[in-house]
Amino acid sequence: MIPVPLVRKLLKVKIKIGRNRLLQIAMAVLLLALLFASLFAYFEGLDFYTAFYWAVITMATIGYGDVTPQTSAGRAVAMVAAVAGISTFTALVSILAEYFISSSLRRMMGMHRVKYSGHYVVIGQGSSVPSCVNELISAISSGDAEPKPIVVVFPNEEERKGIELPEEVEVLIGDPTNPETLERAHIREASHVILALEDDSKSVFSTLMIKRMSKARVLVEALKAESVELLKQAGADRVILSRSFAGRLLASSVFEPEVVDVIDDLTTSLGRYDISVLLRRDLWGSTYIEALRKLHEENGYFLLGYYTDKPVLNPPLDERIPEGAKLVVIRPAGGGGVNPKKSI
Repeated sequence: MIPVPLVRKLLKVKIKIGRNRLLQIAMAVLLLALLFASLFAYFEGLDFYTAFYWAVITMATIGYGDVTPQTSAGRAVAMVAAVAGISTFTALVSILAEYFISSSLRRMMGMHRVKYSGHYVVIGQGSSVPSCVNELISAISSGDAEPKPIVVVFPNEEERKGIELPEEVEVLIGDPTNPETLERAHIREASHVILALEDDSKSVFSTLMIKRMSKARVLVEALKAESVELLKQAGADRVILSRSFAGRLLASSVFEPEVVDVIDDLTTSLGRYDISVLLRRDLWGSTYIEALRKLHEENGYFLLGYYTDKPVLNPPLDERIPEGAKLVVIRPAGGGGVNPKKSI
């Protein structure tokens, strides 16, 4: 009796072949080659390997002439093999060409699938997308972020046309609230997903779907203050209230424009200075002044404070750095010493 699991596997293979024209034609070519090889070996008295070689060469209409039929029955098999070969090989080539053309068109239209693992996915529209992508690329180049592929998902073709992105970025087009779009972006295997949509309700729904499909960290841009709590409840790991932040900077530009320039410089790795977080186990237990001096002497870093469950900036000079804390530093952009992500 045939085992049930084997029967199920055979049925799955049969269904897969039945749905795939390429597999159907390839199976037809193989079966015909085996059939003609068997007949040719029988009528010509050849070994099967030589007969199979002859069948493939004849069906492909190459005809080297090193193996030729010597009997009337063999010649009949050769004529049928040549005609059948022209038909099946032509069909196979046309399907292959159709597949490659279709694949190229899907890629041009952003309707293809990616197979990355541990990659960054940026889903959104507007100016936040290129700013985010350029910052990620810069951080990867400087060693501040892990070197992983970047996939950008735009909701429509108009958004894609209006934004210039580096060539190494993979671009997809699709509704971010549609599971099929998220599947094409291989959300299940992504490490981080950044949402920068211009509709908070879509951001909430997309966050719920992403969290259901993936274990990736989800970072979301919110436009309204009342959406922050909803996004956190939906599973967002971090929510940035962008317009509120921009409003505060605009107000600061009135009475302290220099502060705005400093913040702008510190929050981008493209500026002269960068604000970073690093893990230094050897400095746990040291006083703030001791850690400040050591970091400045070693790397030229300026210690602002530390981060546990919340940031503690400019602590008393004799306060000790608690165990498990990450140090918040200002450093020259583009390097300036050891990698800030390095653990010691």
